[in-house]
Amino acid sequence: MPEPATAGAAAVQVPKAAELVAAQLRRQIVLGERVEGELFPPELKLMTELGVSRPTLRQALRILENEDLVRIHRGRNGGTRVSRPATATAGRYLNNLLLFQGATLDDVHTARLLLEPAAVADIAGTLDAAAIAELRSSIADAQRQTDAAEVRRIGARFHVQLVELTGNRSLTLFAELLTGLLDVPMERHNIDRLEKQIPSQAAGLLDHHSRVVDLIEAGAAREAARHWREHLDAVHQRLKETVNTSTVLDLEI
Repeated sequence: MPEPATAGAAAVQVPKAAELVAAQLRRQIVLGERVEGELFPPELKLMTELGVSRPTLRQALRILENEDLVRIHRGRNGGTRVSRPATATAGRYLNNLLLFQGATLDDVHTARLLLEPAAVADIAGTLDAAAIAELRSSIADAQRQTDAAEVRRIGARFHVQLVELTGNRSLTLFAELLTGLLDVPMERHNIDRLEKQIPSQAAGLLDHHSRVVDLIEAGAAREAARHWREHLDAVHQRLKETVNTSTVLDLEI
């Protein structure tokens, strides 16, 4: 008697109905077909629209809630609202994944060395006057600040701006994620020490920012990349003064 055609074949994982519904709604959210804060239709209407049962719909919404793509408010006046993807959420997932993989702050620093100097070289000599002015405005804003946390925030944003100016969305998101990974340890470092370093060491790092803009404007790609690599090394050295950067990333660093 012949064996069934499927005998010996690897089992194929068939997506559950709830996963398919979640994928459909996820696509609508990501593509902007459902906007931030939009209230989903009542449960019965949404069941009809999607052609699914109540348990399937609820499970699909729980999947999206776990992904921070919807917010579910229960009760008489409750409902489900759209919550667009956030970099902070992705950063938390990335931090957990890197922690599991045994990554360190030194690893994060190396990633920045591979990303940011290359971005600087790419934009050198290509920016218009408005983009250069925006970079200089960011530096001036940081120089006016006396609050350590605000100086750090503006400085971190400047790093992302440099990558953002390449026009590559994937690299920009990666730069934002890397900045988020450094945020907590850098914040602790600055709270403890930055007040004592303004205007000396902190101002020196801001001078590095001004210099890289000069080199970018002049179109000196190689020198700009080298300068920015040295700047990143200086920032990392500051962090190493108070944090063991060779240990595995910790959520509570």
